[in-house]
Amino acid sequence: MTESSRAERTVTVTMPHGLHMVPCSEIAKYVRDFSGEVRIRRDDVSADAHSVFDLLQLQAEQGSLLVLEASGEGAESIVDGLARLFEAEFHVER
Repeated sequence: MTESSRAERTVTVTMPHGLHMVPCSEIAKYVRDFSGEVRIRRDDVSADAHSVFDLLQLQAEQGSLLVLEASGEGAESIVDGLARLFEAEFHVER
């Protein structure tokens, strides 16, 4: 059985300072090697998750709802991983 080629999940920004430079950098780093498309949407604004600049344009404050979207081989895994980053408030081990 192959993994879904399209995946989507909604997450809530829980970090007090919202989606600022550090979490945006972590998102871009996480999706860097994914060959498919990954976008994050807030209302009617959509950002390429590979681009820190695009992600900052979302202006996602604490409480914002974001839709994580991916297409391509491994889309479900990449969306799951991004959702875990949001759940952990981007506290990643280095």
